[in-house]
Amino acid sequence: MDVDDWFRDGNDPGWIAVYVLVALVLLAALAMIAARRKRERDLHRAHELRTEAQRHEPALRAKDAEARQLEAESEQARAEADRLEAVAEEKRNRFERERAEQERRLHEADKLDPREPGRHESRG
Repeated sequence: MDVDDWFRDGNDPGWIAVYVLVALVLLAALAMIAARRKRERDLHRAHELRTEAQRHEPALRAKDAEARQLEAESEQARAEADRLEAVAEEKRNRFERERAEQERRLHEADKLDPREPGRHESRG
């Protein structure tokens, strides 16, 4: 077969279909190879990410423990502050009651002995 005959036969619609099929098969093979390589790169990257995450896990756990400890200390401080606030409020209430009682007694004394009115106002 001569090259001219071969090229002349190549223009035949049957040969064109064969060429198209061969091109499609080559493209499909290239696409499969590219997809396989991408998958391998993705698997490698996923492995790297998991390894890196595992390396950072102890540090993350330590930070979590520290945060939990600080939260617990903060809660204890809040509880202590609440307790102290309640104690201070009770003492303030007791002081106000005692002061009111003292004022009542001084007013009573002023009623009993009006010669020295208002003298209690300068005290305290």
